Amino acid sequence: MHSASNASLVVASHFIEAARDSGYRSLGSALAELIDNSFEAKASEVTVRLQRKEDSQAPESVVTVADNGIGMDADTCHNSLRFGWSSRFDRRDSFGRYGMGLPNASLSHARRVEVFSSKDGRSASVSYLDADEFRKGSRVTLPEARRIPATLFRETHPFRRGTSVVWRKCDRLDNKKFGPLAKRLRTELGRLFRYQLWSGKKIKLNGEALLPLDPLFERAGCGLRGAAAYGPELTYEVAAPAGATSIVRVRFTELPVAEWHSLSNEQKNAAGIAKGAGVSIVRAGREVDFGWFFMGQKRRENYDDWWRSEVRFEPDLDELFGVTHTKQEVRPTEAMSAILSPDMERIARDLNARARKAFFTVKASEIKSESEKLAERYDNLIEPPLAAVTGRHGYPGPLRRGRRGRVAGLEYRLLLKKLSDTSFFVPELDGARLIVLLNEQHPFVHKAWSPQPAGQSDIFKGLRNRLELLILGAARAEVMIGKDKQSKLRMQRFRETWSNILATFLS
Repeated sequence: MHSASNASLVVASHFIEAARDSGYRSLGSALAELIDNSFEAKASEVTVRLQRKEDSQAPESVVTVADNGIGMDADTCHNSLRFGWSSRFDRRDSFGRYGMGLPNASLSHARRVEVFSSKDGRSASVSYLDADEFRKGSRVTLPEARRIPATLFRETHPFRRGTSVVWRKCDRLDNKKFGPLAKRLRTELGRLFRYQLWSGKKIKLNGEALLPLDPLFERAGCGLRGAAAYGPELTYEVAAPAGATSIVRVRFTELPVAEWHSLSNEQKNAAGIAKGAGVSIVRAGREVDFGWFFMGQKRRENYDDWWRSEVRFEPDLDELFGVTHTKQEVRPTEAMSAILSPDMERIARDLNARARKAFFTVKASEIKSESEKLAERYDNLIEPPLAAVTGRHGYPGPLRRGRRGRVAGLEYRLLLKKLSDTSFFVPELDGARLIVLLNEQHPFVHKAWSPQPAGQSDIFKGLRNRLELLILGAARAEVMIGKDKQSKLRMQRFRETWSNILATFLS
């Protein structure tokens, strides 16, 4: 019978197999742990490579993450694969805390992980962890790191110094198609590390630079852009468990219903609009979760797809946000919810109501007037504008073709809008749709489109119909005549001069 004093804290072979199922949601969330380590090591560039090697008896999936950070010495290289070891254990000033990320994330997708590292590019070290060696009982401790020639290091590593982590025997990737997998990774990693990418750091996947993806649709990157900030950023001073205070920042954005409602369901799904309602939780500049957080009693509805929110905090509030050790999930405490939920629920309800109202307005504006219907009925008899024939990147696209190849006419829309332009109308050709914006602030539009006098609706309806056809005809002529920059400018000056003279007459 063995003495209790000789019992190891864990049974290594069982522990490693259990660690493989530690709950990483995706390959991207596991790779994020390694990229966190790279940026913590002061890297400015990280490369991720997915390979399927066919040169052995059985094809092998290999994943490599390399950086140009400060690198590690032999002892640190060895210890980096120990569960729970960290040179920054429980520190609150960066990404990691517990020393679980590298071995845990690696084993979630691979049975062997190798770490190559160099601090100066002249000497290098390598260490490894092989789950099969522990499972078979041939090993109960990690092998010591060994030094390797710089030439061998450079065969694996694309930078002069830094660290490469190589996953081999990736049994959980063997049945994956790398093309679609890489596409999903670009989206996921671009979103998780958007702040790092915006700050100038680089991540490449199979040689292609990642672009940031903003789930709030506000900043430039690889996704749709066009949302507007809703209200000022909210800040909360929160007492951290360690005793100091820390700042939580919350902001909201509102998606443009009028511009994006006509996107197809496929486009909305691809852009992340449909069924994408929620709050992005950002810890130390990296997204760790996205979901329906701090909404109190408000239930999620379809109209909530049209706004987004982001909550940013630092690691000293990890306990209050309930950050898991894999940094891919939060479970906020009641205390944290009590601080954020009242304001966030109220704003969410306001934004839901605004989205609902915007859709009602859009629906009402889609009811065509008689003048719009008449213009569309006869437009195919008129020479089409060059831009509508060649097509542009806009809705609804180039002119439609009917039977026997005949080209259909333009679509027409008259919209009232407050414009900074001095013209009383402004034409905009968007693909095969001619949008004519009537300037609500111009005296002519204000008088002509005022409420109809009681008892004279039929008379005014006929007059307004003819007036709208007059304006639609002028707008149609302008987009046909303005074929080059100079002629467009002349037409614009004529319209503005005409509008100014008309405003003077009506004053």
